[in-house]
Amino acid sequence: MPLVEKRYAQALLQLSGSDVNSVKEEFGDFTNLYNSDKDFRDFLNNPVIKTDKKQALIRSVFTGRLSKNMLNTILLLISKQRTAEIPGIFSQFMQMSNEMANVLDMKIIMAEQLTEVQLETIREKFRKKYNAVAVNSTEIVDASLIGGIKVIIGDQVYDGSVKGRIESLTEIVSV
Repeated sequence: MPLVEKRYAQALLQLSGSDVNSVKEEFGDFTNLYNSDKDFRDFLNNPVIKTDKKQALIRSVFTGRLSKNMLNTILLLISKQRTAEIPGIFSQFMQMSNEMANVLDMKIIMAEQLTEVQLETIREKFRKKYNAVAVNSTEIVDASLIGGIKVIIGDQVYDGSVKGRIESLTEIVSV
């Protein structure tokens, strides 16, 4: 439910104000706990367990460990039965906060592992193109590309792979 995730992330971002970095850290830690501890995740997502019991546990464990806004957001997600959306909300929150800070998030997909110098050249080229302050990149090796790279930034795809060129030629020929 991307729209739901986006709305909660946007609200938390507005509440964060100038404390965005500390909220990023808190939310990241909480999301890591949620993702890594199956019992905790199952407890929060279990519809049989009453909302007030879930909230009481969260309050007793996280009061003093999370900021007031972060704690209230988690409690709200519990009351609205949206705890299953926590990873997606965190992802949206990170994306929005990076956009606000002019940090470029990109995915580099390559046929074989590139050197750090090559990766840095690609990052720098796109940083300049998007006038970004910094670049966060995720590198993925995908042998099915045959050769070249594919760069994904938001919904924009820059396909310089052999596979992509073959597919576009196939499309032209089949018309």
